[in-house]
Amino acid sequence: MFWDDRLEDLFAYWNLKRGNRPAPSRRDLDPRDIARLPPCLHLIDVEREPLRFRHRLVGSELIDILGRNVTGKYVGDGLYGRAADEIFDTMKTLTTQLRPFRRRARLEWHRADWLTMEALELPLVDENGQVNMILCGRSFSLADPPLSTRLNFDPLPIG
Repeated sequence: MFWDDRLEDLFAYWNLKRGNRPAPSRRDLDPRDIARLPPCLHLIDVEREPLRFRHRLVGSELIDILGRNVTGKYVGDGLYGRAADEIFDTMKTLTTQLRPFRRRARLEWHRADWLTMEALELPLVDENGQVNMILCGRSFSLADPPLSTRLNFDPLPIG
């Protein structure tokens, strides 16, 4: 399903940890269980009233490839150029639909605009069942052929 088998592993782990619930919580996850994944992981806090998304943790591989560390910054802080509203809207969709999504996008907003990113974006919930974090696994490649559209943001089936 994914270009990078690390995303397959992350999706299987998230499904295992959620059990019969719509999504696991952050405390259900143990980084030791997914020791090879942190370099490609990205954790985003979901803040409400007003709804905002803050980059909590950015894996070293992501920092190296993108050439910047956005830890602590909000989506829309000039990080994504003209794609900022679209990225915000897709994160909002994930939080309201409470389901995993796969994002495939050309990085037109970044200096490495020749890269294609594939991301697995997974909701994590608080004790009330509301999404309070988004766990992402991200991978970059030269898509061959290139994506026909700039962005694909598709819900994934859960079991």
